[in-house]
Amino acid sequence: MFEEFFKQYPDYTIQEKPTNETIEKYQNHLPEVLITFWKEYGFGSFMDGYLKVVNPDEFANILDDSYSPVYQNPIVMFATGLSDLIIWENSHTVLLDYRHGISKVLESGLKYLFEDLTDSSYIDSDLSGKNFVAAKKRLGDLNFEESFGYVPLLGLGGAEKSENLDKVNLKVHITLIAQTVGKIE
Repeated sequence: MFEEFFKQYPDYTIQEKPTNETIEKYQNHLPEVLITFWKEYGFGSFMDGYLKVVNPDEFANILDDSYSPVYQNPIVMFATGLSDLIIWENSHTVLLDYRHGISKVLESGLKYLFEDLTDSSYIDSDLSGKNFVAAKKRLGDLNFEESFGYVPLLGLGGAEKSENLDKVNLKVHITLIAQTVGKIE
């Protein structure tokens, strides 16, 4: 199922395997393809650290504090290396672009996301990830708890240039954006 994806991104780094309780908790609330991925590969990072498959429980409070959902019960599936989250909401894959204060539907369902990620232009165009590679080259690899964040925040007048990116704690940075600039609505 994930053959093409892993041909393009063979560098998946497992952070941890989900517990049976976690799998059971989300089995009927997340797409089957993601649950299958969890079972086979666990939570971890790929695409040179740009995308992380995360445990939704670890982001539930952050999501509540940083996003006013359109529908009830959104669930975090992924985090990006530029401090954004990709969530499951009302059977749609949605990007929460904290840097720009917007949400954007990426697709209905999750069927094509892993396929879309094999297209190198997808990160820049659909995920707004254009400065990630330059920041990684300048600042080095991210650990699982880190992302790159703009300093100063874009919402406070910071310029969207790669030299304004710094290594930050992913969860703290999203919380800071929400407290300073406001929730994504």
